[in-house]
Amino acid sequence: MLKLGYGLMMLAGAGLVGYAGYHVVRALIGAPGIPPFFKGLILLAGLGVIVTLIGLVRERRKEEAHDSSDNGTD
Repeated sequence: MLKLGYGLMMLAGAGLVGYAGYHVVRALIGAPGIPPFFKGLILLAGLGVIVTLIGLVRERRKEEAHDSSDNGTD
């Protein structure tokens, strides 16, 4: 039951982040004062942050899975 609640919270959080990200990208693309080159750089930097965060979360999960499989006997 706890995993289900955690999953639903993560799904809602991801939806909110996606909704906010959509509006940020839409506002950035529609901004007339920013040159297209800088718009591309900003979007590329944002993508890099997202990929880095996903990689950190995956690495953390791998470490936790590895630590839990170790029963402490040497």
